Amino acid sequence: MKKNSSFSKLILLASIAILTTISCNKNDDDKQVGTEAINFVVPDSTTIFANAGEVVDFTLYLAIDQAIDTIRGGYLIDTSMSIQSLSFLDLQDIFFVEGFSDSLNVQTISGTFTMPSGVNDTIPFRQYFSGNTNPFIAPDFDAVRIIFRMEAADNTFFEKQLKIIVK
Repeated sequence: MKKNSSFSKLILLASIAILTTISCNKNDDDKQVGTEAINFVVPDSTTIFANAGEVVDFTLYLAIDQAIDTIRGGYLIDTSMSIQSLSFLDLQDIFFVEGFSDSLNVQTISGTFTMPSGVNDTIPFRQYFSGNTNPFIAPDFDAVRIIFRMEAADNTFFEKQLKIIVK
């Protein structure tokens, strides 16, 4: 009889340990993605590498303290690498516009962006140089800069930039 009692206690302790582990694990949907108005979920960085013509997936987590009206995306091919303060108004190629039918202040949106094949129809991209040199020579490359602009119902806006270095 003692063997059954010990076995029952062992089963009970194992069950409690398993239930405690399961109940303490937080759901990934409950975690906060970031502290900015526009946060990148995919990619998880503001600078990535991609090939010309490659499809780049993105997922944005939008969170502000008022209703989100629209999210827009546009891009610029940066051949100078000297752009410091780029805004959505500087862009000519808008590729993504989403209006929301509900008046929520938190949204998650996903999409894709197809990298251009070159600077234009006749000039290919300069690819990223990552070789070791002595003395050091700075990398020479082209990039595509995507700006996402979220507009709120009260006409305020928030922007975030994704820099894609052509590899």
